Amino acid sequence: MSSWTDDGARSPGRPGPAVPRQIPAGPAGFTGRTGELGALDALTARPDGPAVVVLTGVGGVGKSALALHWARTASVRFPDGQLYAQLGAFGPAGPADPSDVAAAALRSLGLPEDRIPARAAERAALFRTVTVDLRLLLVLDDALSAAQIRPLLPATAGSAVVVTARWRLGALALDGARFLPVEPLPEDAAAELLRHRVGAARLDTDREATRALLRHCAGLPVALAVSAARLASRPRWPVRRMVDELNQDGVALTDEMSLTTVFDLSYRELDEPVARAYRALGAHAGAECGVPVIAAMLDVTPAEAAALLDQLVEASLVAEAGPDGDRFRPHDLVRRHARRAASADPEWNALLRRAAEWYRDGAAVAGRLLTPYRNRPVPERRPHIPDRPAALAWFDVERPNLVATVLAAAEPFPLLAWQIADECWPMFHLRRHHTDRQVVDRVAADCARRLGDPAGEAEMIKRLAWSLYDTERFDEAEPLFTRAMALADGAGDRAGVGGAHAGLGTVALARARFDEAREHSAAQHRIFTELGDVRSATLGLLRLGMVANEADRPAEAVTYLRQTVTLLSGLGVDPYNEALARVELGRALGGLGDHDSADRELTRALSDMDRLGSERGRAQALHRRGEVHLATSRHADARRDLTAAEDAYTRLADTEADQVRRLLDDLP
Repeated sequence: MSSWTDDGARSPGRPGPAVPRQIPAGPAGFTGRTGELGALDALTARPDGPAVVVLTGVGGVGKSALALHWARTASVRFPDGQLYAQLGAFGPAGPADPSDVAAAALRSLGLPEDRIPARAAERAALFRTVTVDLRLLLVLDDALSAAQIRPLLPATAGSAVVVTARWRLGALALDGARFLPVEPLPEDAAAELLRHRVGAARLDTDREATRALLRHCAGLPVALAVSAARLASRPRWPVRRMVDELNQDGVALTDEMSLTTVFDLSYRELDEPVARAYRALGAHAGAECGVPVIAAMLDVTPAEAAALLDQLVEASLVAEAGPDGDRFRPHDLVRRHARRAASADPEWNALLRRAAEWYRDGAAVAGRLLTPYRNRPVPERRPHIPDRPAALAWFDVERPNLVATVLAAAEPFPLLAWQIADECWPMFHLRRHHTDRQVVDRVAADCARRLGDPAGEAEMIKRLAWSLYDTERFDEAEPLFTRAMALADGAGDRAGVGGAHAGLGTVALARARFDEAREHSAAQHRIFTELGDVRSATLGLLRLGMVANEADRPAEAVTYLRQTVTLLSGLGVDPYNEALARVELGRALGGLGDHDSADRELTRALSDMDRLGSERGRAQALHRRGEVHLATSRHADARRDLTAAEDAYTRLADTEADQVRRLLDDLP
């Protein structure tokens, strides 16, 4: 390129220094990143000014490798030079002074030393002057702040600046910067990187172990590189040996670029309040969380917690998640590091306890809205959940955290774990998350046993049995109901005994043992009537009506079910079972030939189940209304309802779908 005269103008008659080509070679075996490379091409083609792109991501994710690879392939677009600077945000010598970097850039562009001013502001101004007509690429690696970048921004279009940073450097948005998150490599690209360094034959010898190693490395090039280097230096090691080593608790990748070192460097740079928030993320049992639970864990306001989490986002130690960016999720390996940091903190138990209390209270508030008949005290410090739809939405978002917190709290805080499980029942029941429910109920039953609470143990065993019943595992459910009855009886818990009768009666009904089902349902009605529990006694009537329906005694069923609807409607606290009673009443009325009344009850039930968000209840109402349409030869209506019922049952993996398919097959 041309040199510079004393007044800063180009001198076309004198040859200058070579065009700077400073981009280092990237790591060998670069692979993948097609989307990011395309995005860099697009984002650096800004027509109205210099393009600034900030690659953000956790340490070790491959930001620098991506920037260097792209810069070398795109060099033809920047004929006046490609400059590179290591800004050293997390280097041993500390971050580079941007004034020094500007001086080095000016020298690289051919400016004599005596033309470079001493003051930082003047250096920045001169840099803008000398680059005004140039098409330059600057790669600024490992930046700490926007202040490091601004003195190095060229003046006009045609140039580009690519920055890598663990921090998002959001202040650069004022300079027109665009931000490109760099995520871990997908499995195919990660596997290709390993093949390049280790050899395909060795990896293909044990593909299962290779997949396990890839899972351990989690798509982070630094982890893949360290793993590959260890394998390459030990040519007799099978891949399985490294996987077995990684599976051992406490064994980390031991290289100067180890993940622990990378994450430690970021962690040590945090101010203590931010570091405490990082440890709270480590103590949090789930993979993703919102601001309120972190606020509760830290005992700060939500606004303060949000500010701390924003700083962790800037540090690329946690990523925003969720459609509104109001959830936070650290990468798995970062979370593992945060957990190690938290486990060494004397506050670990307090952090976990406060998280468990927050989830318990949130589940309690949501549960009150979903099952108002559970007349329990409202927690003092409760999350804001205004209504029933919000309660279901809260549970849908927090369910993984509720399960994880029960598991994490079971040993140190068994009572809290039991309480969370207890409060989750309405949501598990309505959403039919049986796998999670069964895990939680088993853990909670064990917690109650260790606490010496047979009534609490019986309650969780009974709930586990109900979940098994709902998934048609009757052989497993029945002995659990029997065990729950024995525990409750031994504890003098008459309500627990009545609830076990309800379960045993329902299993007997499913097995078509109608006399036994009637006896258990009558016992349920009697016990709860004696206890003055009108709702639970009425549910005994509901089950007696269901037994009569299955036994093909519709007139008897109508008697029980009309009483049930009247009583539950009067109580106004159990809309689900009221709607279910209407489904059964509609079925019984249809059996008596009163199709108009049946249609009215089933249409009302369908509306109620829709409002309640009960997928299975909706399927049942559609199923029975479809049968009424069949009986009255309204074939188009029957096909509509039965098809919708089949779809819903199929989504729920409910065997009732088979019966509905047979009805559809018989339609003309």
